[in-house]
Amino acid sequence: MEMTPSDPSSEREAPGVPTPARLWRAAGRGARRPHLFRHWAEVAARLRSAPRIALFLDFDGTLTPLRRRPEDVVLDPATRRRLADLARHRRLKTWIISGRRCADLRRRVGVKGPTYLGLHGWEGSARGHSRTPGRRLLRRAKAWAARALGSTPGIRLEDKGAIFAVHYRGARNGDVRKARRIMARLMEGFEPALWMLAGKKVWEVLPREIAGKGEAVRAILARQPAGTLAVYLGDDTTDEEAFRCLPDAVTVRVGRGGRTRARFRLRHPAEVRRFLQKLESTLSC
Repeated sequence: MEMTPSDPSSEREAPGVPTPARLWRAAGRGARRPHLFRHWAEVAARLRSAPRIALFLDFDGTLTPLRRRPEDVVLDPATRRRLADLARHRRLKTWIISGRRCADLRRRVGVKGPTYLGLHGWEGSARGHSRTPGRRLLRRAKAWAARALGSTPGIRLEDKGAIFAVHYRGARNGDVRKARRIMARLMEGFEPALWMLAGKKVWEVLPREIAGKGEAVRAILARQPAGTLAVYLGDDTTDEEAFRCLPDAVTVRVGRGGRTRARFRLRHPAEVRRFLQKLESTLSC
């Protein structure tokens, strides 16, 4: 239930020294992901040469640290200033993509310039609709989950309108196992019309019309000018499909450990803030 550039193969590679060609090929094969800043010269060269950059940023766990309760998350003012600085660059367009509702995301970030995409890219996108897809079926599933989960300690159901989430951050292992069995039974009764997306300490139930971040990013990039370089940063399993859809992009998994399709890693949101500063400096050169 819990529930990868051009390849300048003509470059000569000294033993043990990862040239750009070796770096990108190794990432595509699933090697251990290198830290982004150790290879910033190669990445910066791509950024400077790109006619346009499409920057995609997850929110929770990427721009800001995770909290037990999503409503307790606050964006660091320094990160907000970095996002505002980047909004001035004409070659760069930013999308902030999250499982949160669009209005909540916009309020918490508080920066003019980025496009805000809620509910994993469905809400706020050109592919989104004003009407919630599968409303009646989702309502039934939500009511079933609320009854079955009941007062299970540490388990909390969050209604997001077009989707709903079951949070288990802080719950005891036994209660998580119980909730996992309940969610498995729910999906047996509602698939394929509904599907479940597992994130960090959360399960989200979505209508099939909401395909997730990968499909949202693919649709956005299809409308961008030729030569646009995609850059995507995310911390969760919900971002992995976007990494998979961006084989030639600069993709970064935020956080320690875990398997990923991203090419690089950063350890925590403070390093993401430093990345935003380095990106702004690179674009200003």
